[in-house]
Amino acid sequence: MDEVLPQKMSLWLKCLISVSILMAVWCLCFLVASLTFIGKKRFKVLTVNNGHAVYLQYGNIFSPNEVLDSGKRRNIVIPVNRCFDVHVDNRIVSAQTLHGIALQRLYASGKYSEESLITKIQQLLSRVGYENVSRKDKPEGRCRRYPPGTVAVLPGNENVYYFFWALSTFDANMTASTTMQEFTIAVQKLIEACYEKSAGFPVVMPLVGTGLSRTKTDQQDVLKYLVNAFRLNRAEISCDIHIVVWEDIKEEIAISNI
Repeated sequence: MDEVLPQKMSLWLKCLISVSILMAVWCLCFLVASLTFIGKKRFKVLTVNNGHAVYLQYGNIFSPNEVLDSGKRRNIVIPVNRCFDVHVDNRIVSAQTLHGIALQRLYASGKYSEESLITKIQQLLSRVGYENVSRKDKPEGRCRRYPPGTVAVLPGNENVYYFFWALSTFDANMTASTTMQEFTIAVQKLIEACYEKSAGFPVVMPLVGTGLSRTKTDQQDVLKYLVNAFRLNRAEISCDIHIVVWEDIKEEIAISNI
């Protein structure tokens, strides 16, 4: 600093200016780092021995950009009711839910009709037990109710496979809900399905219960539970797992400190 500051300036003033400059540089670096951290949308929360990882991120599960290589197959988890209903009418299946959005995409592709999709699901689940629900207990829709966590893998278009994941149960008033016990069982079965049916390609799953699936548990707690479930089953992870929180609610749910 001697070459820059006047020689007649007192030593204490030179020190004060030097410290001020260092503080300004530190604050600038801190600001840049903070903005970078705040703008970050994907966090790796778990790495397993085979090189795969579990990520938390903000985004849209239907976007190909949610995975590291958008040109390859990706598996999208879609929470559905345990009867695997296929009719989008905003009563049985709402067009605004992930279930409804996925069904509309499948129908729009021309790959399935409602009838052919029912046939395909029944073929995929032919070895899975189910109960026949009476019209008194479920007035509308399909009556085959499968166990919580049952997964049917449906090929879509453009390298997309849908993991229809049985989660919610309709009551006699056609209100869907999921108990914590059912949710726990369903998560474990989903982890097993990812291991057995992902073919090593990434799995993209939503944070359930954020207005697109119905659970009564706080979403931050659900997020922690999901991460811990994968952590406990790390030996069963055979692909990258991307847990996605909708971009629209990122102000409500933190993913950086899980």
